[in-house]
Amino acid sequence: MAPTIQTQAQRDDGHRYLTAAAPVFSRSGVVCRVKYCNGLPDIPFDPKFITYPFDQHRFVQYKATSLEKQHKHELLTEPDLGVTIDLINPDTYRIDPSILLDPADEKLLEEDIQAPSSSKRSQQHAKVVPWMRKTEYISTEFNRYGVSNEKVEVKIGVSVKQQFTEEEIYKDRDSQIAAIEKTFEDAQKSIAQHYSKPRVMPVEVLPVFPDFKMWINPCAQVIFDSDPAPKDISGPAGVDMMSQAMIRGMMDEEGNQFVAYFLPNEDTMRKRKRDFEEDVDYMPEEVYEYKIAREYNWNVKNKASKGYEENYFFIFRDSDGVYYNELETRWEPPERVMSLPVTTSSHTRPNRHY
Repeated sequence: MAPTIQTQAQRDDGHRYLTAAAPVFSRSGVVCRVKYCNGLPDIPFDPKFITYPFDQHRFVQYKATSLEKQHKHELLTEPDLGVTIDLINPDTYRIDPSILLDPADEKLLEEDIQAPSSSKRSQQHAKVVPWMRKTEYISTEFNRYGVSNEKVEVKIGVSVKQQFTEEEIYKDRDSQIAAIEKTFEDAQKSIAQHYSKPRVMPVEVLPVFPDFKMWINPCAQVIFDSDPAPKDISGPAGVDMMSQAMIRGMMDEEGNQFVAYFLPNEDTMRKRKRDFEEDVDYMPEEVYEYKIAREYNWNVKNKASKGYEENYFFIFRDSDGVYYNELETRWEPPERVMSLPVTTSSHTRPNRHY
């Protein structure tokens, strides 16, 4: 049988026919066939803001250890650069003051000589007035007649030098030990005058210690916008009443928390005065009544708050020295609208002494 010869048109028609007949499969992103599809459930409650009490930079802030500070790194120098450092002879890099500098170097290091100005207008512009701020965007007159006292050579390394003078840098362990021992030696020296006021002399010198007795009790600093005592009571009577006041956290009927400021009544004031005269803390069989004088919103700053600053207070004790303690909490109470009737509270153990 003679062979059949196909033309180019017949080949193209057959190729189109086979291509059209081939099935097209869509590729899925899942390897196996999905039988069940369970989505995540909805959140059953609203999101809440929780105070993070730890330092946010404690895991990322780098701090070199003593082992890393004491390690002496090897100084590697390239021989092609011709750097030769002699660490044996200390006189190698010592500067000889008798050597004369090159005239070009002397010209660079000499001080600027201020030329005397004869013009009366230039003398007026050279004055520096402390209460007038120099304009920065219009400075033609000052640049023309003003005299600058700044030198370029002096400004080099000023910030680095100032940093070294303000902060003590201890490069090794021996320098740290010497600095600690120096603090004990300085404490033994007698104080003859004030550190910044030469004319001020000390009348009495008392040692300062941490208050180990009361350190376990947290203390707070309360700053009132106005006098919390009643307006009809002023003078020494109001001061005595505020010295026996109490602050307690409470909750109203709606569940809102607030702080109540309690003041003692006249009967309680007489009892507290009697306890002070008899040198006792309180009488167990007595009842000390207080009434709510003011209500404040709860808004405090503690160590977990942003922008918290450490604060301390001092206690002077007779013939025992001075002791300091930390104020962990700072509270500036904004006054709250009175929503509860005036109530009384009975306590047998007040937290303050007369």
